[in-house]
Amino acid sequence: MSKKNKVFRYTKADRIMHWAVAFGFVLLAISGFIIFFQGSAALLSTKLGIGVRIVHRIGAIFFVAAPMIYLIFSHNRFCWLCVFKWSKQDLGWLKAAPKHYFFGGDGMPPQEKYNTGQKLYYLFVVIFGPILALTGFALWFDWFKENRFIILILHDIGAITLVAFFFVHVYLSAIHPRERVSFEAMATGFMDQEYAEHHHKLWYDKVKDTNLVAIDEKKNPKSFKTAGFSHLMK
Repeated sequence: MSKKNKVFRYTKADRIMHWAVAFGFVLLAISGFIIFFQGSAALLSTKLGIGVRIVHRIGAIFFVAAPMIYLIFSHNRFCWLCVFKWSKQDLGWLKAAPKHYFFGGDGMPPQEKYNTGQKLYYLFVVIFGPILALTGFALWFDWFKENRFIILILHDIGAITLVAFFFVHVYLSAIHPRERVSFEAMATGFMDQEYAEHHHKLWYDKVKDTNLVAIDEKKNPKSFKTAGFSHLMK
């Protein structure tokens, strides 16, 4: 069996929360743009339109409930605060990123668990996510009817901003040829050691003595548990 060094990165709770929010956001984005271009009043007159609105509300429930449950029950509930911690490495990343991503240049400064681009994305999620949720529920339940137009504008701004950053996030984490290996970490919980050391060296140096393990690529979870890391899978 071929074995490969992996670094444990995300718990099961992290991954479930991430994919639940992503699922809800995709439902919100697709149904939301239909509502945006067709108009909510026009959609009320057809069964298809009513179905679109129901899908939008289901997406909203996933988008809001998943992080709320995570904040209540996860031991890593405050990990998102790292998006507010910036250093000189982040400024260096911003300078080097255009060359790295568009022309294949190297020389990116060492990064923590989340690089500067991820921090920017999560920062926008932390800011615009609550705006999107609060204005969405206000529209859903007809709160503040006299200010409905303002609420609708804020909702649209939040939605367009998050959708734009969502596309960038998907491209860099799942499609970009030099970065898509990171997608495995959110799918399985493990990140390739070489990638972690190269792209997240500051974080890697902190966890390599506890989170690094050689595992069967075909039996990741089982091998990881037998290596004495089963407590990290929760």
